[in-house]
Amino acid sequence: MRAELLQEQRLKLSLTKELTQAIELLQYSAVELQSFLYEQSLENPFLEIRDYRLKRNFRNLSDKEKQQWIENMSTYSETLSSYLTAQLPALSLPEHEERIVHYMIACLDEDGYLRVNIEEIAERFAISKQEAEKALQIIQSLEPAGVGARNLQECLYLQLKRLPYRDEFAEQIIQHHFSLFVEKAWKTLAKQLGVDIASLQRVWDLIRTLEPRPGIHYTKERPHFIVPDIIVQRSEEGDWRIFYNEDVHPELIWNRGYEQKISSCQDGQVHAFVKDKYRQFLWLAKSLEQRKQTLLNITHVIVDKQKQCFETGFAALKPLTMREVAEELGIHESTVSRAVKNKYVQAPFGTVELRRFFSSAVSSVYMDEDAASSVKVKMFIKQLIEQENKQQPLSDQKLADLLHEQYGVVISRRTVAKYREQLHIPSSAKRKQYVGK
Repeated sequence: MRAELLQEQRLKLSLTKELTQAIELLQYSAVELQSFLYEQSLENPFLEIRDYRLKRNFRNLSDKEKQQWIENMSTYSETLSSYLTAQLPALSLPEHEERIVHYMIACLDEDGYLRVNIEEIAERFAISKQEAEKALQIIQSLEPAGVGARNLQECLYLQLKRLPYRDEFAEQIIQHHFSLFVEKAWKTLAKQLGVDIASLQRVWDLIRTLEPRPGIHYTKERPHFIVPDIIVQRSEEGDWRIFYNEDVHPELIWNRGYEQKISSCQDGQVHAFVKDKYRQFLWLAKSLEQRKQTLLNITHVIVDKQKQCFETGFAALKPLTMREVAEELGIHESTVSRAVKNKYVQAPFGTVELRRFFSSAVSSVYMDEDAASSVKVKMFIKQLIEQENKQQPLSDQKLADLLHEQYGVVISRRTVAKYREQLHIPSSAKRKQYVGK
């Protein structure tokens, strides 16, 4: 072995701070981008933001434009926490008990369930477990029914007890035979209880009218605007026109007046500071322009591939992957993924997320037809299940066979099961109704 001094050239990509910033800008939504730019204006004293979000007068818009504007607004929804808290004054609770109840309300998740152990709450407030249970019962007595439950079984039981007409048999089933009931082991359960299947079917139909997530109708935080980055419109000639939504993106301005005042100081560090901030300004402006062009280019490809979808809606969605778009534009697939993340397009049928225009292909037996998209196949599966005999529901294999026979779609039983689960449709065993309606 001997020591040698070698010289060689290498070319490698270095992930600089500016490059990282450009990647982040690409994946920011319109609202996130505005927040980021205002943060930059606070760090750079020469950077000014000219906001054009309100430059168009609402009164000067056409009726169609007003409708699209209004559709993008989120309505304000009351939070579950504020709704529950508003009911407490009528109970006239002692101060120490009200403090515990307030804490428990804050511990509820977005579905309205209490995910903190009673023992932990008792230890935190130095009270007995019985006192903590009493505080929980106060929450469970509030509206909506089922709130404050610790699991699905308790949630359903609380709602059953609040029904105008109590059903003791249903309460017994949920309280003491929940596992067998939800797994639809009804023959075993019917034998244990000495009842017929029709009685269990009646309870099942009743349970399906209850809300398994009582907090679902309340929001966890104040909703925000859905701001479309791209606007797609059809011209009178029938061509599709794509616009970048300039109204919602601020304009970057370099403050020349302030620069001249600062630069009048004969200090090398000051000049270096101004030069560095100007370089950051140019890079930021370049990154924004690159973001704009990338979004426009991707949308042009999407509109070209999905013209029928823009004309008639998502029922006509064709298979399209991000890799196909990336190859056509000569960019990396990850760039497409970042670009469409949290981005919305204002189409003729509404404002939708750009990601919705991508769908994997499913093979078809008809060679003269395009392959069906996974979205379309899910619609076929949903239609078949809606039309099935509820007393003899279709199995996943039967659904696969029917897709082949009726629509010419060739997919496996496992793929049917995957799509069915994505549609939140239970298996055939759990869809079965033992008594017809």
